[in-house]
Amino acid sequence: MIDYHIKQIKFTLAKEYIKNNHYSHGCHNGASPCFGLYDGQNLIGVLMFATPCSEMVRSSIFGEEYKQSVIELHRLHILDGTPKNTESWFISRCLKLLKEIRPHIWAVLTFADQTEGHNGTIYKATNALRLGASTKRTFYLDETGRLRHPRQSGKNISKQEAEKMGWTPVKREGKFRFMWLLPDDKRHKKELNELSKDYIEKHSQK
Repeated sequence: MIDYHIKQIKFTLAKEYIKNNHYSHGCHNGASPCFGLYDGQNLIGVLMFATPCSEMVRSSIFGEEYKQSVIELHRLHILDGTPKNTESWFISRCLKLLKEIRPHIWAVLTFADQTEGHNGTIYKATNALRLGASTKRTFYLDETGRLRHPRQSGKNISKQEAEKMGWTPVKREGKFRFMWLLPDDKRHKKELNELSKDYIEKHSQK
């Protein structure tokens, strides 16, 4: 892929890139690990993993016992002008790197935002499971224009709380849900398929 290479980068660098380039202009504090896509010495893309906001989501895939084995592909952005399939190439290699440095991770969730015109094509290209869509929700725009999730510091904030902070409510379409399973080996793949069967069947019907 030309002179492209990937390396793990500090959260602060990834956060600054996302702030300047991603439509949300923000990310979870402490998202980790973070990877940078470089063209020579130039940072041209960032992928951030993070712990899902919801405890229920984390425990719903494999059960409460294995909730620490679930992570989210939280932010992804690549500058315009890169060759076709750069996104899927970047994602697939970041998933491999994630498994190498965090072998306890068994599943990666991600969402494609319909409101921004995203349908998950790049996730389908990396063989992610398509698992329906989340429901429509009210998000918020803060005073800087950053899109804020309705769940903050582990709890859902009320419209009154948002108003006090100067946040403006915005209706957002549901997001398409995707998931990758990251088994340790073929035998483990069968175990993960069995553990996640109910979750997959439930959301595949949506």
